[in-house]
Amino acid sequence: MKKRVWFFVFLFSTMLYGCYQSVGQNQAKADSLIQVLAHLGQKSDKVIVIDQIAQLSSSPSDVIRFAERLHKASLNKKEYKTYLINSYRYKGMAYRLMGELEKSLENLIIAARTAEEEELHTNLAQTYLEIANTYTANDDFRNALYYEAKAVNLIRVHGNQQQLAINLLNTGYSYYTLNIFDSAMLLYNEAEAIFEEIGLPLGKAYTIGNRALVYWKKGDYETSERDLLKAIEMLEPLGDQYGMADYHNQLGSIYLEQDKIEKTIWHTEKAIQMGEALGLKEQIRDASLLLADLYERQKDFEKALGYQTQYLAYKDSIENTEQTKKMADMRTEFEVNLREKEIDLLEEREALQWTYIAIAVALLILAIVLLLYFRQRFITTQLKASADRKQQSDRIKDLLGSQETKALQAMVKGQDKERRKLAQDLHNHFGSLLATLKVNLNGMEDVNSERHKTMTTLVDQACADIRDMSHSLNMGISENFGLVPALKELTGHLQQSGGLQVEFAASMGDHQLNSENEIIIYRIVQELVSNVLKHAEATKLSVSLTYFDEESLVNIIVQDNGKGFDENLVAAESDGMGLGSLREMVENFDGDITFDTNAQSGTTVNIDLPFVSQPDLTEL
Repeated sequence: MKKRVWFFVFLFSTMLYGCYQSVGQNQAKADSLIQVLAHLGQKSDKVIVIDQIAQLSSSPSDVIRFAERLHKASLNKKEYKTYLINSYRYKGMAYRLMGELEKSLENLIIAARTAEEEELHTNLAQTYLEIANTYTANDDFRNALYYEAKAVNLIRVHGNQQQLAINLLNTGYSYYTLNIFDSAMLLYNEAEAIFEEIGLPLGKAYTIGNRALVYWKKGDYETSERDLLKAIEMLEPLGDQYGMADYHNQLGSIYLEQDKIEKTIWHTEKAIQMGEALGLKEQIRDASLLLADLYERQKDFEKALGYQTQYLAYKDSIENTEQTKKMADMRTEFEVNLREKEIDLLEEREALQWTYIAIAVALLILAIVLLLYFRQRFITTQLKASADRKQQSDRIKDLLGSQETKALQAMVKGQDKERRKLAQDLHNHFGSLLATLKVNLNGMEDVNSERHKTMTTLVDQACADIRDMSHSLNMGISENFGLVPALKELTGHLQQSGGLQVEFAASMGDHQLNSENEIIIYRIVQELVSNVLKHAEATKLSVSLTYFDEESLVNIIVQDNGKGFDENLVAAESDGMGLGSLREMVENFDGDITFDTNAQSGTTVNIDLPFVSQPDLTEL
């Protein structure tokens, strides 16, 4: 049974604004602020108080109610854009806690769009992280990891250590759900060190608890049990009932696997009690299913039926499975609809403005009609000439870009063809010559002499060297081999060489790229892996290849735990592609490449290439 332990929404909000009180203390503050709000009237600081109440309220329904008031108070006010974004984000977080994931995503997308337009980077990073949490709640971990990567890039540039640690914790859980345990452990360890440094016990507790799940999946029950109990002990004085309830659920599952029935029942019923007190539907649902399974094994069918009924009731109250595809497509559809509404509003305002302008111009024409006529004619001529020049310049740029892309594809394809031809010539020509030479040597009379033995040994060594060179030159993607098998062979050779632990994961589905694009992707991965071997001094390497249907793009992630590098000091290598040339190559294909590197966690290279898949001809 898959469990969800993600970095809960109220934890993010609490740590972001520096509030370390318990949930009960926060609610007490919210109640006090409600009394203050009743006496403010129409004062300008009223919106600040409403924002604080929405932030501190522990009840999701109260959060939504005050977020709506915050939205109304900040709408159409330029100076209140931050509060407008907060109103959408608070509602998205509250709806997620209530299990209404579709409404959660709708509000969070509006918040992200507004923050992006206003260039409010901190708000945008917060919202990206909440969108990732909503996808995680719906078990859509690929999209969650996508938004977490966008958030960490913003936080590296515009955020602080606290925000970075929070995002590392979330990203670590996404890797955990995808069974990439070493990457998850690496990020958890980095997050724990930051939480320890800045003195944030709530974050450290969640890091220890989530890392315990990795130990569980690796079969280390003792460490997992110890760390989960430690996390619960750390959360209890902080009043974090949400996290404690979920970790009790996890302990129930761990004890059930070990047939420790009494401990399973105690921890799981504890999770239900906490879930009922706070209205946490997911916790109650998961705990009910676990107890139903336990009592069915013990032949106590009455209790099993009761908990199974409770599980189904809570399961049906949460978003049903038919919404999964709708949520996956919602990001694009919702942004398009939002943009259309904004365009209609702008057109209405523009039409009203032109009405006022027309009236003013009509009055002015009575006095200066001739001057306006010639002036307008001159301006129109200038605008037309400028537009013509810009259109011609755009055509030239598009043509040059197209030619550069075609030339680059031809170069990569030509290089691959020459490598194969050279390998074939080495094998067929020089291999045959050496084989003939060996036959003639064996036909000599004095076959037992030291000189004959030496010559035979040298010929055998030459044959082996040429065979290895031929295989090395010909390694890559053959016409009938394919990109994913080729990358598996590449990482397999690295694993067998020893000294480097290699992980490879591919999620291409039924999608197939054309041969030119597959060769380009293979060479990019080959170059990145070569850089790791030459410079990183790493012991672990992870290669991930994913095709995203919604964006029609291929995502490449190459991650190592080496010593990192200073991107600004890296020059193009004379014997390879070089990071500068690699970046230029990706951008020529309208792609995007980012480097996340430091001495503590190594280097992560994230590449998006908008390559459209072609039909799988084997199914026709």
